[in-house]
Amino acid sequence: MKRGSTIKKETDERLVLERRMITKRYVLELNRGKCVGCQIGLLACPQEAVWLLPGVVSEGKLVKRPLVDFDADKCNFCGECVVLCPTNALSLTVNGEREIPVLKFEAFPSLIKEIGVEVEKCKPTCDLVCQDRCPTDCIEVVVRRAEGEVVEILDVKVNREECIYCVECEAACPEGAISVVKPWEGRINLNISLCPEGCRACVDICPTDALFVSDEKIALDERFCLFCGACEEVCPEEGALLISRRRILHTEVKSAAWTAALEKLVSLEAVVQELDSKSQAKRRQAIRYLPSAGRTF
Repeated sequence: MKRGSTIKKETDERLVLERRMITKRYVLELNRGKCVGCQIGLLACPQEAVWLLPGVVSEGKLVKRPLVDFDADKCNFCGECVVLCPTNALSLTVNGEREIPVLKFEAFPSLIKEIGVEVEKCKPTCDLVCQDRCPTDCIEVVVRRAEGEVVEILDVKVNREECIYCVECEAACPEGAISVVKPWEGRINLNISLCPEGCRACVDICPTDALFVSDEKIALDERFCLFCGACEEVCPEEGALLISRRRILHTEVKSAAWTAALEKLVSLEAVVQELDSKSQAKRRQAIRYLPSAGRTF
């Protein structure tokens, strides 16, 4: 294998791209168990190295998930897809260490996503609902028991590498002890009049409880939606589910790469609004240092 070329390995559980250079070894890995075959990586990839093989729906059930694949010759291991992946299905290492080049070289922002727990508010009567409701099992409640009963909550541990910031734990907590900042904002339009009778494909693929069945009909709780678009991809009826992303919370960055990604991921209005706010910020910064009566302000 020629140095600098990319080796692609696949199993039912993993897809791995590996590129060995003289001083660096890049490994991009996709965990198929976490991947829901969403639109994000496909839309954002600047090299058009990501594509999506459609899922299979039979008798209203999703019998085969959509399958994300990579063009090994096109991928440049920039890491944009890793930053944006809403389900933490992608990871990238350089020489065996986790590293994302577009973040390291400040060509791309980090997404703003946070989860905080005020353990002092937790009560043993809560039935540990945050732990039970978490769709990724990233919450562990440490308790003290007496005679088999929970008498004290000692700690609430969150594995932030697994958390998808869906706010289900926040919504479930009866004491308001958990606060979550979700990076994705948007809108999901569900038109159940278009849903084929008995179809549950969108519920099968949803990584959270945003879509569920109620009274034998598809229902929506938009609070938990990641706006990943996986449901729209598997829906057999055009127009029954439509996803629009309005905003992505992120750290400040001055980057053409981010602007290009943003134009593909969110609405045109959202792009214009962000670019306008950046322009205003630049103007305010410039005005701040203009001479005025012999001083700056």
